[in-house]
Amino acid sequence: MSSALLIIERNEQILSLLYQENRLIQVKVHEKREDNLSSLPLNAIYIGKVKNVVPSIDAAFVEVCNGQMGFLPMKYAKNPIIVNRKYDGRIVAGDEILVQIEKEGIKTKDPGLTCNLSFAGKYCVLTTGKHNIGYSSKLHPRIKDMVKKKFEEWNLENTLHDENVGIVVRTNVSSLMDEVNFTENEAGVDNNGNFEDAFKSELDTLFVQKRKVLDSVSYRTCFSCLYQPIEGYLLDIRDTYEDAFDKIVTNNSSMYHKIREEFPYMDNVELYEDSRISLEKLYSVDTRLKEALDERVWLKSGAYLIIQQTEALTVIDVNSGKIQKKNPKDDIYFEINKEAAREIAIQLQLRNLSGIIIIDFISHNTKEQDNELLSYLNGLVKKDSVKTNVIDMTSLGLVEVTRKKIHKSLKEQLKYL
Repeated sequence: MSSALLIIERNEQILSLLYQENRLIQVKVHEKREDNLSSLPLNAIYIGKVKNVVPSIDAAFVEVCNGQMGFLPMKYAKNPIIVNRKYDGRIVAGDEILVQIEKEGIKTKDPGLTCNLSFAGKYCVLTTGKHNIGYSSKLHPRIKDMVKKKFEEWNLENTLHDENVGIVVRTNVSSLMDEVNFTENEAGVDNNGNFEDAFKSELDTLFVQKRKVLDSVSYRTCFSCLYQPIEGYLLDIRDTYEDAFDKIVTNNSSMYHKIREEFPYMDNVELYEDSRISLEKLYSVDTRLKEALDERVWLKSGAYLIIQQTEALTVIDVNSGKIQKKNPKDDIYFEINKEAAREIAIQLQLRNLSGIIIIDFISHNTKEQDNELLSYLNGLVKKDSVKTNVIDMTSLGLVEVTRKKIHKSLKEQLKYL
């Protein structure tokens, strides 16, 4: 499969666009940092000031910087680091507290905050206040077992306890495993040391980042930013599964050199310099983005989806369109629903739809087909990097889906085309 990750700058924004077989399947939008100093970058860590605590919603409102407020649920403030007094089990107005930006501000909602600090790498995420080792749910069981055995050899749990941290192993760790050992030797780990060298090196880097932040607390003032992750488009490259694209292409010389500097081991980074046709025209960027914002999405069968975003939820309606059922005994509507499910799984990621999503499939299925359709859709959305759950089908035949809110939807992020 031919695939490419495009990194382009347009309309004072940086776009990461993932193409597979000339189809746009993922878009991430980032503000240029030098033009957006007043924003709160995702995963940045600040010393904020608690403005008020609201017991009825079990949360606090925290001024992070420049008058910008954040929302801190108390369930994410179990082990807070308070700068201006000794922690006594309470969080009160006036506390200067370490917080991390966990969710972007969406519509009228303030950015979501947490006191559970995390430092992410390509292969794992370091988390403060915990000592356990977690694993990505998408990690193959055999890979997971191989990694566990290696951790036991390193006595990693004791190291994590001493550092007062836990880790979550990410799916990308699979790329460090030797393919021959993985397919032929269930107990094998890459003998050339790739796993040990790369994973330990990253873990040491994350330890240093964590120590630097905690050590700086004593001499930094309120509203200071103690940690800011690398720029968003670089995070996209780091966090996208390595087998998701064949090459990275950008037409911006500065970004090209930053990518090469941040990922020196990557040999598939290209600087596009053809003056005959622009990179955006070559990949029909405008057309693909307009399609990603259109309410109507056509399916190959001739059926189509209607996708409508509202303040409270997103509604997706499946229509038979040009399809005419000729044989009442065939399963054409069931097949259309399965085709629609495949497209919906793509559209959720492409448009970055989140919150409550209601899907109205064509209602000509048997009970057994409904159950099979729910199972099929559930299998598709489990591949999503953002937590997505298929809840159930209502008595009216509507399928309920939830998708975790982290970023704004594509419609909200794009300034203009």
